[in-house]
Amino acid sequence: MRTLPILFAITMLAAGCAAPQAGAPTANGGPEVRAVSMRLQWFPQWQFAGYLVAKVKGYYEQAGLDVTINPGGPDLVSLPLVSAGADTFGSTGSDTVLIARDQGIDVVALATWFQASPVAFMVHADSGIVRPQDFPGHSIGMFYGDNVETEYRALLAAAGVDRSSITEIPGDTSIAPFLAGRVDIWPVYATDQPNLARREGAQINLIVARDYGVQLMGDVLFTTAAFARENPATVRAFVEATLRGWEYAVANPDETVDLILGYNPQLDRDQLVFEAAETIKLLRFGPGERCLGFSDPLVWSAEADLLHDLAILTQTAKLEQAVQGQYISEAYAAHGVKCP
Repeated sequence: MRTLPILFAITMLAAGCAAPQAGAPTANGGPEVRAVSMRLQWFPQWQFAGYLVAKVKGYYEQAGLDVTINPGGPDLVSLPLVSAGADTFGSTGSDTVLIARDQGIDVVALATWFQASPVAFMVHADSGIVRPQDFPGHSIGMFYGDNVETEYRALLAAAGVDRSSITEIPGDTSIAPFLAGRVDIWPVYATDQPNLARREGAQINLIVARDYGVQLMGDVLFTTAAFARENPATVRAFVEATLRGWEYAVANPDETVDLILGYNPQLDRDQLVFEAAETIKLLRFGPGERCLGFSDPLVWSAEADLLHDLAILTQTAKLEQAVQGQYISEAYAAHGVKCP
């Protein structure tokens, strides 16, 4: 999640971070740059299984890369860090890439892992809130400036609900305010937080925007346009190795749970098992059923149009520049698979 206005964060970072340097192709056609870094959106968990599997199983090394995986967090936001050159690649929401480009920040999406957004709106089962039209007169925890707010605005617009009729309270990384009944509606990632609430004894329901015609994507892999332009072999190697990681994780979810526990022992096994099952649903949604990571031009176009209609984007998105899906498509084509 983004927690800082994008342009402000980049301005603050740019003074102390040098942009990645372009490298020269190696004699055997290998990566121009071997040492690269990947910035996650949060701490290592199943949400990022493809990167973790590729790292632990040596897929990056086999591709000629030395990859450092860095955790994300409220003070470690991937978009500004990658844009300022502190990291080479990053994970963020599809809307973040489009919004950044609308603000003049030249980043590009390389792969669309979450074909459907993980955001949902959690309510207590006995709250009487069963649809977005029930939100007025209630309170909601809100995470401003990130994909949660984007989805919230789109859901309210689709349902014809006036935002001013809902009391918004700044969100928190803990769901304690929701569990204690201090907030009626809590935005969550459906891949993990609902399970945490149930384990605390809460009986909850989820309201999902796509049930009301709002189709947004989730996590994508991105880098800067400059790095992609100057280091295409490095980008191709990273994308293909990460795709191998995701394919292995989806085919072997339980083994991947063990792998992630080894990488981050502070995690809980049951929680990771839940997260794996829910994450795979998003990975395999729509075009992901056939091709993990595929960036469907029609889906991206529909999301860009929606964001423009909501005035989140100020101009028509130039998707042929924003989305570089050729690396995924070429990886599948090499194995005789034609993506949608």
